Amino acid sequence: MTQHEQSSGSGVLTLFLTFLGGALLGGVAAALFTPRSGAEMRRRIAGVAGETQEVASRVPKAMREASSAAQDAFVAALK
Repeated sequence: MTQHEQSSGSGVLTLFLTFLGGALLGGVAAALFTPRSGAEMRRRIAGVAGETQEVASRVPKAMREASSAAQDAFVAALK
């Protein structure tokens, strides 16, 4: 891989992460500035937090499975 190709890949990653961060900040701003009662907002935040926690709890297992599959594929490719 040439240095130019590495730079381009890094630029794409930076652009993607910037876009993702902007989307996240926009979502937070929309949630905070949308007129809702305090009780309703707390329910929504609790619901989102619960969903996020549930998804995050599955990440380690998915990472282990993906790593194992990648190792198996690598070993198979070497044979």
